[in-house]
Amino acid sequence: MLLHAGIDAKHLMQMLGTNLEKEREQWKQKTYKSFDVTNQEVIGSQRDEVTKWMLFLNRKFSFTPETYGLSVYLLDRFLCLVKVRPKYLHCVAICCLYIAAKTLEEDEVIPTTVDLVKTSGCSCSVAEILRMEVAILNKLSWNCKFVTAVDFLHIIHGMLMSYFPQLLTGLSDMTPSRHLGLLMRRLFCCYSNHRLTSFRPVTLAMTLVSLELEQISTNWLSMVIMVQQMAKIDNEQFVHCREECGRYLSQMKQLPSRRRRISSDKLMRKKSIKRKADILDEDDDIYDGIKRLYNEDSNDVRMSCGTELHQDNDKYLQMTTVSAN
Repeated sequence: MLLHAGIDAKHLMQMLGTNLEKEREQWKQKTYKSFDVTNQEVIGSQRDEVTKWMLFLNRKFSFTPETYGLSVYLLDRFLCLVKVRPKYLHCVAICCLYIAAKTLEEDEVIPTTVDLVKTSGCSCSVAEILRMEVAILNKLSWNCKFVTAVDFLHIIHGMLMSYFPQLLTGLSDMTPSRHLGLLMRRLFCCYSNHRLTSFRPVTLAMTLVSLELEQISTNWLSMVIMVQQMAKIDNEQFVHCREECGRYLSQMKQLPSRRRRISSDKLMRKKSIKRKADILDEDDDIYDGIKRLYNEDSNDVRMSCGTELHQDNDKYLQMTTVSAN
Protein backbone atom coordinates (compact mmCIF):
# COMPACT_ATOMS: atom_id res chain seq x y z
CA MET A 1 0.00 0.00 0.00
CA LEU A 2 1.48 3.33 -1.05
CA LEU A 3 1.17 6.20 1.40
CA HIS A 4 2.32 8.56 -1.31
CA ALA A 5 4.61 8.25 -4.28
CA GLY A 6 7.64 6.14 -3.36
CA ILE A 7 6.78 5.66 0.33
CA ASP A 8 5.60 2.11 1.00
CA ALA A 9 6.04 -0.27 3.93
CA LYS A 10 9.46 -1.42 2.76
CA HIS A 11 10.69 2.14 2.34
CA LEU A 12 9.32 3.06 5.77
CA MET A 13 11.21 0.16 7.33
CA GLN A 14 14.41 1.41 5.72
CA MET A 15 13.73 4.92 7.02
CA LEU A 16 13.09 3.52 10.49
CA GLY A 17 16.38 1.65 10.47
CA THR A 18 18.32 4.68 9.25
CA ASN A 19 16.80 6.91 11.91
CA LEU A 20 17.37 4.41 14.68
CA GLU A 21 21.05 4.33 13.77
CA LYS A 22 21.21 8.12 13.80
CA GLU A 23 19.43 8.22 17.13
CA ARG A 24 21.94 5.84 18.67
CA GLU A 25 24.75 8.13 17.56
CA GLN A 26 23.12 11.42 18.49
CA TRP A 27 20.82 11.12 21.47
CA LYS A 28 21.94 12.14 24.94
CA GLN A 29 19.72 11.93 27.99
CA LYS A 30 18.93 15.21 29.71
CA THR A 31 17.57 15.64 33.23
CA TYR A 32 16.52 18.92 34.83
CA LYS A 33 16.60 20.05 38.44
CA SER A 34 13.29 20.80 40.14
CA PHE A 35 14.70 23.89 41.85
CA ASP A 36 17.88 25.94 42.05
CA VAL A 37 18.21 28.33 44.98
CA THR A 38 21.16 30.09 43.33
CA ASN A 39 19.14 30.87 40.18
CA GLN A 40 22.24 30.08 38.12
CA GLU A 41 20.79 27.24 36.06
CA VAL A 42 17.59 26.60 34.12
CA ILE A 43 15.24 24.31 36.02
CA GLY A 44 12.58 22.00 34.63
CA SER A 45 9.58 24.31 35.03
CA GLN A 46 11.41 27.17 33.30
CA ARG A 47 12.36 24.90 30.43
CA ASP A 48 8.74 23.73 30.09
CA GLU A 49 7.38 27.26 29.95
CA VAL A 50 9.80 28.35 27.24
CA THR A 51 8.92 25.34 25.07
CA LYS A 52 5.28 26.50 25.12
CA TRP A 53 6.44 29.92 23.96
CA MET A 54 8.46 28.28 21.20
CA LEU A 55 5.35 26.43 20.03
CA PHE A 56 3.45 29.73 19.94
CA LEU A 57 6.19 31.26 17.81
CA ASN A 58 6.34 28.19 15.59
CA ARG A 59 2.67 28.72 14.77
CA LYS A 60 3.08 32.45 14.41
CA PHE A 61 5.80 32.05 11.79
CA SER A 62 3.91 29.18 10.07
CA PHE A 63 6.83 26.81 10.55
CA THR A 64 6.39 23.05 10.19
CA PRO A 65 5.93 20.61 13.08
CA GLU A 66 9.35 19.19 12.21
CA THR A 67 10.87 22.61 12.87
CA TYR A 68 9.31 22.79 16.32
CA GLY A 69 10.43 19.26 17.14
CA LEU A 70 14.00 20.03 16.11
CA SER A 71 14.02 23.36 17.97
CA VAL A 72 13.09 21.67 21.26
CA TYR A 73 15.71 18.98 20.63
CA LEU A 74 18.34 21.68 20.06
CA LEU A 75 17.27 23.49 23.22
CA ASP A 76 17.59 20.37 25.38
CA ARG A 77 20.87 19.41 23.72
CA PHE A 78 22.38 22.86 24.33
CA LEU A 79 21.17 22.95 27.94
CA CYS A 80 22.77 19.53 28.37
CA LEU A 81 26.12 20.96 27.28
CA VAL A 82 26.01 24.40 28.87
CA LYS A 83 24.78 25.80 32.18
CA VAL A 84 22.49 28.63 31.10
CA ARG A 85 21.22 31.29 33.48
CA PRO A 86 17.43 31.68 33.37
CA LYS A 87 17.69 35.29 32.18
CA TYR A 88 19.24 34.06 28.92
CA LEU A 89 16.76 31.23 28.36
CA HIS A 90 14.43 33.07 25.97
CA CYS A 91 17.35 34.18 23.86
CA VAL A 92 18.60 30.59 23.65
CA ALA A 93 15.08 29.32 22.86
CA ILE A 94 14.37 31.71 20.00
CA CYS A 95 17.82 31.03 18.55
CA CYS A 96 17.15 27.28 18.64
CA LEU A 97 13.88 27.88 16.79
CA TYR A 98 15.69 30.10 14.27
CA ILE A 99 18.42 27.51 13.69
CA ALA A 100 15.81 24.77 13.24
CA ALA A 101 13.93 26.93 10.72
CA LYS A 102 17.10 27.61 8.76
CA THR A 103 17.79 23.88 8.74
CA LEU A 104 14.35 22.70 7.60
CA GLU A 105 12.29 25.51 6.12
CA GLU A 106 12.26 26.93 2.61
CA ASP A 107 14.14 30.21 2.26
CA GLU A 108 11.01 32.27 1.62
CA VAL A 109 9.51 31.14 4.94
CA ILE A 110 12.50 32.09 7.09
CA PRO A 111 12.25 35.63 8.52
CA THR A 112 15.18 37.99 8.68
CA THR A 113 16.76 38.41 12.08
CA VAL A 114 15.17 41.85 12.35
CA ASP A 115 11.72 40.44 11.59
CA LEU A 116 12.34 37.57 14.00
CA VAL A 117 13.04 39.97 16.84
CA LYS A 118 10.15 42.28 15.95
CA THR A 119 7.48 39.61 15.38
CA SER A 120 8.44 37.44 18.34
CA GLY A 121 8.36 40.32 20.77
CA CYS A 122 11.40 38.97 22.57
CA SER A 123 13.57 41.31 24.58
CA CYS A 124 16.72 40.39 22.67
CA SER A 125 18.50 42.67 20.23
CA VAL A 126 19.54 41.57 16.76
CA ALA A 127 23.17 41.53 17.89
CA GLU A 128 22.34 39.32 20.87
CA ILE A 129 20.46 36.87 18.63
CA LEU A 130 23.38 36.64 16.24
CA ARG A 131 25.92 36.10 19.02
CA MET A 132 23.81 33.47 20.75
CA GLU A 133 23.16 31.70 17.47
CA VAL A 134 26.90 31.33 16.83
CA ALA A 135 27.47 30.17 20.42
CA ILE A 136 24.83 27.44 20.08
CA LEU A 137 26.16 26.28 16.71
CA ASN A 138 29.69 26.13 18.04
CA LYS A 139 28.61 23.97 20.99
CA LEU A 140 26.73 21.68 18.63
CA SER A 141 29.74 21.50 16.29
CA TRP A 142 27.55 23.07 13.59
CA ASN A 143 25.57 19.85 13.33
CA CYS A 144 21.82 20.51 13.56
CA LYS A 145 20.36 17.58 11.67
CA PHE A 146 19.14 15.52 14.59
CA VAL A 147 16.46 12.82 14.54
CA THR A 148 13.47 13.76 16.68
CA ALA A 149 10.30 12.14 17.98
CA VAL A 150 8.40 13.97 15.21
CA ASP A 151 10.33 11.96 12.61
CA PHE A 152 9.61 8.68 14.37
CA LEU A 153 5.94 9.55 14.81
CA HIS A 154 5.60 10.12 11.05
CA ILE A 155 7.28 6.81 10.26
CA ILE A 156 5.49 4.67 12.85
CA HIS A 157 2.11 6.11 11.93
CA GLY A 158 2.84 5.51 8.26
CA MET A 159 3.75 1.89 9.02
CA LEU A 160 0.49 1.35 10.88
CA MET A 161 -1.52 2.82 8.02
CA SER A 162 0.35 0.52 5.67
CA TYR A 163 0.00 -2.72 7.64
CA PHE A 164 -3.48 -1.97 9.04
CA PRO A 165 -5.28 0.14 6.40
CA GLN A 166 -8.67 -0.35 8.10
CA LEU A 167 -7.46 0.88 11.49
CA LEU A 168 -9.42 4.15 11.37
CA THR A 169 -12.56 2.74 9.74
CA GLY A 170 -14.56 2.77 12.97
CA LEU A 171 -13.71 6.37 13.84
CA SER A 172 -16.12 9.12 12.91
CA ASP A 173 -14.85 11.65 10.34
CA MET A 174 -11.26 10.52 10.83
CA THR A 175 -8.66 10.55 8.06
CA PRO A 176 -5.02 9.47 8.40
CA SER A 177 -3.89 13.10 8.31
CA ARG A 178 -6.30 14.14 11.06
CA HIS A 179 -5.26 11.15 13.11
CA LEU A 180 -1.58 12.00 12.71
CA GLY A 181 -2.42 15.59 13.60
CA LEU A 182 -4.03 14.43 16.83
CA LEU A 183 -0.95 12.40 17.74
CA MET A 184 1.27 15.35 16.87
CA ARG A 185 -0.73 17.57 19.18
CA ARG A 186 -0.15 15.10 22.02
CA LEU A 187 3.53 14.93 21.20
CA PHE A 188 3.80 18.71 21.44
CA CYS A 189 2.03 18.52 24.77
CA CYS A 190 4.66 16.02 25.95
CA TYR A 191 7.42 18.34 24.75
CA SER A 192 6.37 20.74 27.51
CA ASN A 193 7.16 18.13 30.20
CA HIS A 194 10.86 18.05 31.05
CA ARG A 195 10.53 14.66 32.76
CA LEU A 196 9.94 13.06 29.36
CA THR A 197 13.30 14.24 28.01
CA SER A 198 14.86 11.21 29.68
CA PHE A 199 13.30 8.92 27.06
CA ARG A 200 14.63 8.26 23.58
CA PRO A 201 12.68 10.00 20.78
CA VAL A 202 11.56 6.66 19.28
CA THR A 203 10.31 5.49 22.69
CA LEU A 204 8.29 8.68 23.18
CA ALA A 205 6.76 8.44 19.70
CA MET A 206 5.90 4.76 20.11
CA THR A 207 4.38 5.46 23.52
CA LEU A 208 1.97 8.02 22.07
CA VAL A 209 0.98 5.59 19.33
CA SER A 210 0.43 2.77 21.82
CA LEU A 211 -1.76 4.91 24.07
CA GLU A 212 -3.89 5.83 21.08
CA LEU A 213 -4.13 2.26 19.77
CA GLU A 214 -5.33 1.16 23.19
CA GLN A 215 -8.26 3.54 22.78
CA ILE A 216 -9.30 2.62 19.25
CA SER A 217 -8.47 -1.06 18.68
CA THR A 218 -9.15 -4.33 20.47
CA ASN A 219 -5.98 -5.77 18.91
CA TRP A 220 -3.82 -2.90 20.09
CA LEU A 221 -1.34 -5.00 22.06
CA SER A 222 -0.31 -7.18 19.12
CA MET A 223 0.16 -4.06 16.96
CA VAL A 224 2.26 -2.40 19.65
CA ILE A 225 4.46 -5.46 20.15
CA MET A 226 5.03 -5.75 16.41
CA VAL A 227 6.15 -2.14 15.99
CA GLN A 228 8.06 -2.17 19.28
CA GLN A 229 10.13 -5.10 18.03
CA MET A 230 10.72 -3.39 14.68
CA ALA A 231 11.90 -0.24 16.45
CA LYS A 232 14.00 -2.24 18.94
CA ILE A 233 12.53 -0.38 21.91
CA ASP A 234 13.61 -1.53 25.37
CA ASN A 235 10.54 -2.95 27.11
CA GLU A 236 11.33 -1.58 30.58
CA GLN A 237 11.85 1.94 29.25
CA PHE A 238 8.73 1.61 27.11
CA VAL A 239 6.54 0.65 30.07
CA HIS A 240 8.01 3.46 32.16
CA CYS A 241 7.42 5.98 29.38
CA ARG A 242 3.82 4.79 28.95
CA GLU A 243 3.16 5.34 32.63
CA GLU A 244 4.67 8.81 32.63
CA CYS A 245 3.00 9.90 29.38
CA GLY A 246 -0.36 8.40 30.27
CA ARG A 247 -0.40 10.18 33.61
CA TYR A 248 0.67 13.51 32.12
CA LEU A 249 -1.67 13.44 29.12
CA SER A 250 -4.57 12.53 31.39
CA GLN A 251 -3.77 15.52 33.59
CA MET A 252 -3.68 17.70 30.47
CA LYS A 253 -7.04 16.21 29.35
CA GLN A 254 -5.46 14.70 26.24
CA LEU A 255 -6.56 11.17 27.19
CA PRO A 256 -8.68 9.16 26.82
CA SER A 257 -9.44 9.48 23.13
CA ARG A 258 -12.22 11.98 22.53
CA ARG A 259 -13.44 10.47 19.30
CA ARG A 260 -16.42 8.17 19.07
CA ARG A 261 -16.39 4.81 17.33
CA ILE A 262 -19.29 4.29 14.90
CA SER A 263 -20.97 1.10 13.81
CA SER A 264 -20.73 -0.26 10.28
CA ASP A 265 -24.33 0.64 9.46
CA LYS A 266 -23.71 4.26 10.38
CA LEU A 267 -20.75 4.31 8.02
CA MET A 268 -23.22 3.81 5.18
CA ARG A 269 -25.33 6.77 6.14
CA LYS A 270 -24.85 10.07 4.40
CA LYS A 271 -23.61 12.70 6.82
CA SER A 272 -25.39 16.03 6.85
CA ILE A 273 -23.81 18.89 4.93
CA LYS A 274 -23.78 21.05 8.04
CA ARG A 275 -21.98 18.41 10.11
CA LYS A 276 -19.44 17.94 7.36
CA ALA A 277 -18.86 21.68 7.17
CA ASP A 278 -18.38 21.88 10.92
CA ILE A 279 -15.73 19.15 10.85
CA LEU A 280 -13.89 20.82 8.00
CA ASP A 281 -13.97 24.17 9.78
CA GLU A 282 -12.39 22.57 12.83
CA ASP A 283 -9.82 20.33 11.21
CA ASP A 284 -8.91 21.72 7.82
CA ASP A 285 -6.85 24.60 9.15
CA ILE A 286 -4.15 21.94 9.14
CA TYR A 287 -0.65 21.14 8.06
CA ASP A 288 -0.78 20.73 4.31
CA GLY A 289 2.19 18.42 4.68
CA ILE A 290 0.33 15.94 6.88
CA LYS A 291 -2.49 15.83 4.33
CA ARG A 292 0.01 15.31 1.53
CA LEU A 293 1.60 12.46 3.49
CA TYR A 294 -1.48 10.37 2.73
CA ASN A 295 -2.32 11.92 -0.65
CA GLU A 296 -5.33 13.71 0.82
CA ASP A 297 -4.51 16.92 -1.01
CA SER A 298 -3.85 16.20 -4.67
CA ASN A 299 -3.54 19.85 -5.62
CA ASP A 300 -0.26 20.36 -3.77
CA VAL A 301 2.82 18.70 -5.21
CA ARG A 302 5.21 19.18 -2.30
CA MET A 303 5.68 16.30 0.16
CA SER A 304 6.02 16.45 3.91
CA CYS A 305 9.51 17.10 5.11
CA GLY A 306 8.84 14.75 8.02
CA THR A 307 8.33 11.76 5.77
CA GLU A 308 11.35 12.67 3.67
CA LEU A 309 13.42 13.32 6.80
CA HIS A 310 13.74 17.09 6.68
CA GLN A 311 14.17 17.44 2.91
CA ASP A 312 11.43 19.91 2.13
CA ASN A 313 8.84 22.25 3.63
CA ASP A 314 5.25 22.04 4.79
CA LYS A 315 2.88 24.43 6.49
CA TYR A 316 1.82 24.10 10.10
CA LEU A 317 -1.41 22.32 11.06
CA GLN A 318 -3.52 23.51 13.96
CA MET A 319 -4.65 20.18 15.35
CA THR A 320 -8.01 19.63 17.01
CA THR A 321 -9.69 16.55 18.36
CA VAL A 322 -13.10 15.29 17.29
CA SER A 323 -15.59 15.02 20.16
CA ALA A 324 -16.38 11.61 21.61
CA ASN A 325 -19.24 9.92 23.33
